[in-house]
Amino acid sequence: MTMTTADEREQLEAERDFLLHSLDDLEAERAAGEVDAESYTRLHDDYTARAAAAIRALRDGVDSRTVASPLPLRRRLLVGGAIGGFAIVAAVALAAALGARLPGELASGNQQSERGADDRRGTLEAEVDENPDNIAARLGLARFLEADGDLAGALRQYDEVTARDPENADALAQGGRILYLTASGTSPEQATELVGAARERLDRAVAADPEYADARFFRAVLLAQELLDRDVAIGDAQRYLVLAPNGPFAEQARALLADLDAETLPATTVPPTTP
Repeated sequence: MTMTTADEREQLEAERDFLLHSLDDLEAERAAGEVDAESYTRLHDDYTARAAAAIRALRDGVDSRTVASPLPLRRRLLVGGAIGGFAIVAAVALAAALGARLPGELASGNQQSERGADDRRGTLEAEVDENPDNIAARLGLARFLEADGDLAGALRQYDEVTARDPENADALAQGGRILYLTASGTSPEQATELVGAARERLDRAVAADPEYADARFFRAVLLAQELLDRDVAIGDAQRYLVLAPNGPFAEQARALLADLDAETLPATTVPPTTP
């Protein structure tokens, strides 16, 4: 297949870079005794063949690669618990929302808690219907929808927020996080597109509010997991710990830095980062 678009070349370049980085990572794992000989040989042969095919396609302008089976976003998790931090945000937000009870609610009992959640969601939906420009209500509703498993609905609410407030760092960061979560399990082409869209939103979130700690952590995980930019991932994780040394992702940020062989800086030190 002859390549005709810049997007096709960009995808090939991204795959080439990903595979070359993966080969380096694989060599490091073998040196550290973290991969057995059989797995090393199989993975090394696969990555080498695919990288060579991508390089030939870029050189010749003809993509003759065979269609590969879908792969996970990364061969294995780089950071033991960091990616899990992406998925616990909604649960934490829901617990916080239930803790802030509405007038007249009772604090005890599962039934009362469930009724409180339903009441709170109904209140938020009514507020959004009555005033579509109510940013706080849309952000709260997005968190409830995500906690209920409706990622698409949550993302729509974040999109509605950014349509009204393009510099809203919270909506940009949370929307980017959701896009990255949904990339897992999709086809390689879809995953590449979703990862790119997620990074674009996280970049915008950091630019909109460089002091918003969560955006730093989310971007650090994406960049580290996807082997996109180790230095910025380290800077973001360090910056998160400066901004929120006891934050909800502090443990995962320290684990990420340890896996990247990077220093955990004191909270009084502001590391240089790329916006």
